[in-house]
Amino acid sequence: MRKNKGNYKNTLGGRIKKSRDEHGWSQEELGFKIGVNNKSVISSYENDKRVPSIPVLQALRRVLDTSMDYLINGTETSELNADPLISEAVQELRKLKTEKSRKAALEHIRIVVMME
Repeated sequence: MRKNKGNYKNTLGGRIKKSRDEHGWSQEELGFKIGVNNKSVISSYENDKRVPSIPVLQALRRVLDTSMDYLINGTETSELNADPLISEAVQELRKLKTEKSRKAALEHIRIVVMME
């Protein structure tokens, strides 16, 4: 596992780097996980020299297991944190690896909502 220096900028790039370090991944490993095959692109994100596109931000949020709110603003989404059951459900949904599984889970939730 990579040593976490704990010296991160309070910027989008700093939060990407911090989250990557917390997972113990190299820039190359993170790039592979989000479909960016050039570690210099990840470096440019982390150093705030380049802003990730929305699809890249979504991929970063997913693989880094964090919220878009945290990546962009440095804060957690208070609505999710307010209800522990919702927070737990979101964490479980994030573990689903395929879009098909996520859609199936969402459909189950919709059925439960309709039954109420």
